[in-house]
Amino acid sequence: MPVSETFFPGRFAGKRALVTGGAGGMGHAVSRRLAREGADVVIVDIDAEAGSRLAGELSAAGGRTSFAAADVSDAAAVASAIDGAGPLDVLITVAGGSAPGLVADLEPAEWERLFRLNVVSTVAAVRAALPGMRRRGGGAIVTMASISGTAGDPGWGAYNPAKAAIINLTQTLAWEEGRHGIRANAVAPGPIASPRMIATIDDAEQRAYRRHSALGRLGAPEEAAAAILFLASDDAAFVTGATLVVDGGLTARTGQPLAFDATLEPLS
Repeated sequence: MPVSETFFPGRFAGKRALVTGGAGGMGHAVSRRLAREGADVVIVDIDAEAGSRLAGELSAAGGRTSFAAADVSDAAAVASAIDGAGPLDVLITVAGGSAPGLVADLEPAEWERLFRLNVVSTVAAVRAALPGMRRRGGGAIVTMASISGTAGDPGWGAYNPAKAAIINLTQTLAWEEGRHGIRANAVAPGPIASPRMIATIDDAEQRAYRRHSALGRLGAPEEAAAAILFLASDDAAFVTGATLVVDGGLTARTGQPLAFDATLEPLS
C-alpha cells in the first residue's frame, strides 16, 4: 500500500536535531522529514558513505544538514559526535541492533554486545545532549524502543530485555529532566518494512506479519518517522514518559489463536 506523507513545513524551524542511525531505514526517513520540516539536522551513523550522501542530498534540496561518522557501540564516539554538534533541541536515538538467542544459550559477550548497541549507546547520547538542552531551557528526546520491549518473545532473550530497558530509561528520564523543560518519550515500532528487515525475512514471514496486523500489512519507515516527529515536536508539548506503539495493531490483541482464527478469514 503506498504511503502518503503529510509534511508540516516550519514545524522545526530554528531547531537543531541530531539523529543516531540517521542514514538508513527509519533513521533515513526521520532525517529526511526533519529537514523537510525546517530543522538543522545532524546525522550520526556508522555508514559514512550513506550518511555523507544523505546529508549532501538534503543540503542540496535546501536543508541545513551535516554528517558525523560514529559507531554507536562506542560510547565515547557517540558523545564526541554530539559534543561536536553543539547544543541540541531534539535528540532522536534510532541506532541499535538485534540478534536472536535463547536465554540459556546466549553467551555473556552477546548480552553485552546487544545492551551496548541499544542501551549503552542511548545513555551515551542522552548524557552528551542533556547539558546543552538544560542550558537552552528544554528539549525533546525520542528513544527507539520496540514492541519487543513490551513483552517476552522466545528466542530473543537479550534483545527484548534491552528494548524493555530503553522504555524504563525513557520513563526515568521524563521524571528526572522534566523540571528542566526536557521531555523524553519512546517509540515502539512493530514490523516496519525497512530495507534491513525486508532483506532478513522471507515471504512466509512477511505473510505471517501481515496476518497478525489489524491493517493487514507491514508499516513503512515514513510512518514510523511521522510518529517520532510528533513526539519530538511542540505538538507533543504535554507528552512525556510515553511509549508510542506503531505496529498496525499487532499488540492490540491477546494473542489467543482461537479468538483470531475463528472470527477472521486469513489474509492473502
